[in-house]
Amino acid sequence: MSIKGTKTTTSGIEWNTVMGLLVRLKNDGKLREYLLIATGCYFGLRIGDLLNLKWEYVLDKEEFYITEGKTGKQRKITINKFVKEVIKYVADTLTREGVFNLEGYMFCNRYGNKLSGQFVNYLLREVFKEYGIKVQNPSTHTLRKTFGKRVWESDNKSERALVYLSEIFSHSSLTVTKKYIGITDKVIADVYLKL
Repeated sequence: MSIKGTKTTTSGIEWNTVMGLLVRLKNDGKLREYLLIATGCYFGLRIGDLLNLKWEYVLDKEEFYITEGKTGKQRKITINKFVKEVIKYVADTLTREGVFNLEGYMFCNRYGNKLSGQFVNYLLREVFKEYGIKVQNPSTHTLRKTFGKRVWESDNKSERALVYLSEIFSHSSLTVTKKYIGITDKVIADVYLKL
């Protein structure tokens, strides 16, 4: 939790670490955490938008549209094969347990009410602590930054990837996007040192 009036920065998680964590969460039956981290890291949505998702928007779909709460912009999300499998697995498991509601929120409490961002921050801190995941200032933003970092790295850290991310994140410039995903002066200095 940050002190009022100060800025805290969270870091993204290395992709292999995320994938390992997802396997462990699934094996341990922590379905909510499994679904949350998978969709958070693959969709790159702000937490408010992620928590507004309902099963009917994504289950057995190739894509969905969302109007972002912060910007009011409509965004199309294409659901890749892995995330489809995660969504299907969790939905099937909840159906077998008799607690699935197609019209309900994907991330809800036992009463069907949408989770709060504050609760999700707590939940993520607990998961990262339990599973030994090292994250600077863990929060819901960690998932979005992990998405950004993965997009940039999977496109060989290209300027093109930064342009894509700037559009996806609705940032005003590439400079904002670079700072957001952690391309700092120190990272740039390290590039020179590695030559």
